[in-house]
Amino acid sequence: MWLPIPVRYTVVGGAQEHKELITKDISGGGLRLSLEEKLEVGTLLKVELELLKEKKKVQLDAKVIWVEPAPDYMECSYEAGIEFINIDFAERTMINNYLLYRTRMETKS
Repeated sequence: MWLPIPVRYTVVGGAQEHKELITKDISGGGLRLSLEEKLEVGTLLKVELELLKEKKKVQLDAKVIWVEPAPDYMECSYEAGIEFINIDFAERTMINNYLLYRTRMETKS
C-alpha cells in the first residue's frame, strides 16, 4: 500500500551512516524504497519506521530481497524490496494497525 512514512536505514556491517527516506510501499512484511545507492540482494539492514499516530519509532531488522533500476521518470536510481526479518507479532500488528488507520483517514478526506 502506498503511504509515505519516514524511514531511516543503516547497512549492517557498513559505515553506520543513516539514510533517511520516505517509503514507497509498505506492509506488515516489508517495504519498497527508492534509492540513490544500489544495495545488493541479501544485504542486511537496520530499519527505523516513524509511526506518527503512535508517536513511536519502530526499529526492525530487514533484508534486501530485490533491486532493480528505477524507471526513467523517477528521480532516484534504484528501487528495492525490503523484507522485515525477526519481526514479532506485536510489531507487525502495530504496523498493520497504523496502515489501516492512515488508509481510513485518507479515504475520509
